[in-house]
Amino acid sequence: ASYPGNILLHVDCPFMEVVRRVGGRMAYLATPYTKAVLNDDLQWDRGLSFDIEVRTARWSRAFAIEGVTVASPIVMSCAICHADVEGYLDPLDDAFWSRWCQPMLSACGAVVIPAMDGWDVSRGVWREACWALLHNVPVYLVAEGSEFGGAA
Repeated sequence: ASYPGNILLHVDCPFMEVVRRVGGRMAYLATPYTKAVLNDDLQWDRGLSFDIEVRTARWSRAFAIEGVTVASPIVMSCAICHADVEGYLDPLDDAFWSRWCQPMLSACGAVVIPAMDGWDVSRGVWREACWALLHNVPVYLVAEGSEFGGAA
């Protein structure tokens, strides 16, 4: 697929095309979290949080293998929350985590949204994508089925 250079939003972009287009820039990996880590009682679930951390880390790994550096606030914040045995941090504190993520988002030259379950209903993913577009930062939505170079 060919994408004109002046378009900022790239939908259904094959994984390897994202790799090519992001190139040497650091990319922000925007992935769902909050809704994915709520149990049936709508409470934060450590096991679900570990699951989303691993699934997100696999995307980070896939990009790393292809030579692309991605900043994954979910991988980092999950590790922080899982290590917070004192219970100081609230994993679901949207305002806190949004402020914490912003410097990473501001430092990146692209936003990448992997085709993970829940990306389309994630308030955080949409907020980050909208911020990027408002600041002329390209956003790439990875096409479903093209993850990890087609070797899912």
